[in-house]
Amino acid sequence: MSSYCFSVSIVLFARHLVDGLALITPPPAAKPVVVGTSAYSNILFGKLQRAAALWGTNLGQPTTVITRNDKEQNLKKCLWSQFYMASPGTEGILKETDLVKPLSPWIPHADLKDTLVFFDTTSAPDASRLSFLPFGGKEEGSSAPTINSDVLQCAAARGCAHVYVMANYESLEGCYATLEQYAGIVPSTIVALEGNIVMEPTPGWKTSRPQNMQGEFLRPVSLRPYNPEDFFSNSNAILPAEDVAEVMMQVALRTDRNFLEYPRVIQVAPGGDTIVERSNADYVTVTTNEQGGSVLAVASWEKFLWPLGDVNTELGKRPDQVED
Repeated sequence: MSSYCFSVSIVLFARHLVDGLALITPPPAAKPVVVGTSAYSNILFGKLQRAAALWGTNLGQPTTVITRNDKEQNLKKCLWSQFYMASPGTEGILKETDLVKPLSPWIPHADLKDTLVFFDTTSAPDASRLSFLPFGGKEEGSSAPTINSDVLQCAAARGCAHVYVMANYESLEGCYATLEQYAGIVPSTIVALEGNIVMEPTPGWKTSRPQNMQGEFLRPVSLRPYNPEDFFSNSNAILPAEDVAEVMMQVALRTDRNFLEYPRVIQVAPGGDTIVERSNADYVTVTTNEQGGSVLAVASWEKFLWPLGDVNTELGKRPDQVED
């Protein structure tokens, strides 16, 4: 019996070691797919597009799925004004009606195999899309934002690598129930705004264009495992959408994508002591050695992302930059 237990322990240790080693190498190659054009989704697209240009992220160029309540122009405006005249690119826009059609060589970016699919269930549909209704009313059957079931089903059927969902207290339960149906088929992670926290874009914000993956934040934020008993401990706070998008991107790039048993849920809130001020290693600094100002970045990714298990602490570092 003791030898059996010893053997099991060795197997578990070896498995943990392999998982740990996997998380200090570049993550598996993947293409991000962002569903919708909410302010958060557009900022996330911009951050993912920037990350795709950096060494070691193994990201392809992102694509946004335009649903019937979305405006393509919102994404273009965000990228142009907040990400230094960026654009979605030739395969950056995909209409939902084209996505759900049978796969065709004419629309190659509709193939969602090995993609990372991002949903936002915290933002209401674009009000301008409802302006044609009498007295600004809602469409019949409309409800709180939730996961787009058609896109999710399509992503699962085509073999996406992971589903990431931004949720709040209104949408969390429904999101979990929806993703639970795909447990064992598609790994998924929900990042939930704690309590009644509101996520808002910051007026006038522009990326500082850091040339590394150490983070770009406006305020201290923290993560912890989901706990319904203290979920409303931060009931009146506001989190910048830019910070929440940064959290989601880092979760996708630095943590395990293969957990299949049930949807992972973590909650995000203001505060914490893992965000520090650093010199900004932007393009000007890297190429000319001139000072590029400062940026709020993460001091320890292991501590910041601890609720999600093993963490890739060396993301974006070239082999000669990795510490022994």
